[in-house]
Amino acid sequence: MSSLNFRLSNPDMRRQQKAATLMTAIAVLGLSYLPLEAQNIIGTLKDASGQPLAGALVKVSSQELGLSFMVVTQGQGRYSTPNLLPGRYIVQGFGSDSQTPPMAPAEVRGSQPTKMDLALSIPLKLAPPRKRMMDADYAKLMPEGPGKNAVASRCATCHSLQWVVSARKTPEKWQETVGRMRDDLQGRDRPLNDILGESDLIQMDTMTEYLSKTFTPDTPLDPRVVEQRLLDVGGPSHPNRNLPGTLLTGAAAKYVAMEFSLPPGSMVHDIAVDSEGIAWVSETNTGGLGRFDPNTLTYTRISAPAAKNPNVQLNSVAVDPNGDVWVVDEGPNARMLQYNPKSREFSSYPIPGYPHAIPPDSTPARLVTLRFLEGNVWATGITANWIVKLDPPTRKTTEYPVPKGSSPYGLAVGGDQRIWYAAEVGNLIGRLDPRTGRLAQYNLTTPKSDVRGMAADAEGNLWVVATEADKLIKVDYRNGTSPSSVFFRQTPGRIQSTWIRNRT
Repeated sequence: MSSLNFRLSNPDMRRQQKAATLMTAIAVLGLSYLPLEAQNIIGTLKDASGQPLAGALVKVSSQELGLSFMVVTQGQGRYSTPNLLPGRYIVQGFGSDSQTPPMAPAEVRGSQPTKMDLALSIPLKLAPPRKRMMDADYAKLMPEGPGKNAVASRCATCHSLQWVVSARKTPEKWQETVGRMRDDLQGRDRPLNDILGESDLIQMDTMTEYLSKTFTPDTPLDPRVVEQRLLDVGGPSHPNRNLPGTLLTGAAAKYVAMEFSLPPGSMVHDIAVDSEGIAWVSETNTGGLGRFDPNTLTYTRISAPAAKNPNVQLNSVAVDPNGDVWVVDEGPNARMLQYNPKSREFSSYPIPGYPHAIPPDSTPARLVTLRFLEGNVWATGITANWIVKLDPPTRKTTEYPVPKGSSPYGLAVGGDQRIWYAAEVGNLIGRLDPRTGRLAQYNLTTPKSDVRGMAADAEGNLWVVATEADKLIKVDYRNGTSPSSVFFRQTPGRIQSTWIRNRT
């Protein structure tokens, strides 16, 4: 059984990346489905004194093939990679505070296993801990000029200023970004003046001009921003940033991690896995639905069906209980697409527009997360402030409004068969009864938590990511109107907990 994880950076950072990385964590060491002619790399790892070392890490990677595997040494320091495609691989060992010196690549030819013994002989070079910069710190990096204060104060309303100081765009792209921000605020069904203020509305053009002149494609990136991106979960990877400081034991030592580099320019937004272990991803840049087969390590791109507007922007993707793949085209075509992997055919369903767009119905509601319950497709409309239900046989959509300004993001079906959602801006967790339409809300005690992704575990409890608060929320669905919901934050020597209170 395998699970797949995809590392995402924020929208501006993703545009700068040349490739995305698909990561597969395989629960059983040595599991592989590659053709019989593919072979692996085996060997032993010893510490500086010559003693075999179990629980250390061995990484094999091929830049040419875009492949990388991480395995754990077992008894007597032995390690074995899954079957590999033929090619040259760099092999590295890591254990506690030591690592192997640079070595010549290992050649995998597809005949016999390649043997490579390792010895930890040099200090492990771990990146020193760095303090995370806050919005006030990023604002100090922004050059003075008309529009700076408006950008610093208003952009931080919805996201970190790191996004701003990291972005490099043409004037046309900045105009598009500021326009999208304006549309998002309008779509939250609140008067724009209530959010930006009359003076800031007048300064929209000034903000655009400031961004266009300050953060051009030719503007060098501040080294301090680059350093912060290394700390960001979605930022560029530091070679040793996530290595454990101790040897692994027990279940933690029984896994294989795998990376697969996608084609340049893929700009993947979301990922889902079907019952056969096939990973499906949405490519925003290309308008393609990507299919990754872990059995053969092959990636294929399926083009979305043509529409009136060629600007296809795929984002959310999910697999329904029947194995069909659903993906949202949030561009001007405003549609949900259903792909049947067996027939290789698409079905298209229109996305409802904003209830009070300016001009009326000019922009579709952005759907962020897809889930399935009793044959219906459910989605969060982040800009329209509603939960959407689609009945595929009748093609009918039903919209359930949530509090204005909530910006519902994550979505999950709890063990109570209710629809639960995370309100990113509203700073609350909501529960919708699909049969009655009744809505319950639960406030978070930490302000500006920025709750986003949500998923249900095997018991039906909900887990939510609080991005700004650096916390993980667990919601116990069983306690009805007063759920046992708790933040978990790991700190040195203790665990902090913050409970959610019922919103009346």
